[in-house]
Amino acid sequence: MCSYSVFVMTVFLLQERKTMVFGAGKVVFLSGITLLLGFQLFSVADEKQEQKADDSNIEIMRHLLNAWSIRTKEKRTEPLQFVQEPVMQYQDPRYKVTKGAIWRLGDKGRPRAYVAVEMDHPQDTAGRATFEFVSMSEGPFRIDGQNVSWQPWEVEAIFQPFPDGPQPADTSEGRLDQMEQMAIRFSAEEMLGRELIHLNLHPIPFDRYQTTDDKNSDAAVFFFEREFNPEVFLIFETDGKTWNYGCARLSAAANLVKLDGKEVWSCPKISVRPKEDQIRYQWTNGYTANRHVFHLPRELNSSQFRFDRNRVIPLKKNPVEGKPQPVPAKPEDVKPVPNKETESP
Repeated sequence: MCSYSVFVMTVFLLQERKTMVFGAGKVVFLSGITLLLGFQLFSVADEKQEQKADDSNIEIMRHLLNAWSIRTKEKRTEPLQFVQEPVMQYQDPRYKVTKGAIWRLGDKGRPRAYVAVEMDHPQDTAGRATFEFVSMSEGPFRIDGQNVSWQPWEVEAIFQPFPDGPQPADTSEGRLDQMEQMAIRFSAEEMLGRELIHLNLHPIPFDRYQTTDDKNSDAAVFFFEREFNPEVFLIFETDGKTWNYGCARLSAAANLVKLDGKEVWSCPKISVRPKEDQIRYQWTNGYTANRHVFHLPRELNSSQFRFDRNRVIPLKKNPVEGKPQPVPAKPEDVKPVPNKETESP
């Protein structure tokens, strides 16, 4: 129960006691009920306002992603595009991430990629979107947009056989239980700056799919998190006969994954200015990231916002003509790929 509710309930009980002791009666009793209902209405209104802001952030992300052009040389019956609802949502108050979401590229089988989008509002009037790109399967494709030109030459998710894996169960629930049991045998660490962080396994997968047409084919994507922020993917796949597992980074920091205490996967730190044993941010990497800053109103609505093909343009009143005019982009609004050693998404 929230503090407001506790306070109001206390006031209500005191008022009711006064009614019984002093016989002040119905007036005091009704005032207590009115006060209680008033605070409850304020609580509901606050929750609705938070939900509205949350939905606005998702809508902004959706428009930003749909503004990108996606090209592939594969012969497809349908265009390669993002699933229109995120597969996972999260927040990270420590790094001022008011809303984070992971979006799936491709709606069937193993996704071609996952793209994490994180929104923050450091000054309430300025919005910033950080994009993290993770290549999940082979096959050439390219994504182009404002400050985005990703064409991965490699697959970030590397798979290998799971040792002594169980026979895949005949039901979806049974296979999920098997994957959960396999997942808890893994652990992960992250070196953030000079700090070694032990990541927590999130026990519930955020995405499931089938790799083949076999009735027992299945897959699930778990993740290791730093506080509320996903840092490493842990994926299990079966063709109905055997199990494979794979890991993929969702962080620029150096990561390490262990199975039963033995190291089975690692990745070096990524940096804008890499040192020895580090790699550089490049648009051909299986994992890369970029950050885009733009002005953002508190609420998204058609009268305040106009979405161009590759950018979001806020509107303001022209003092002469009284008509909305687009605010020109400023050079400082476009940031290079971030150095996540000091500021991790």
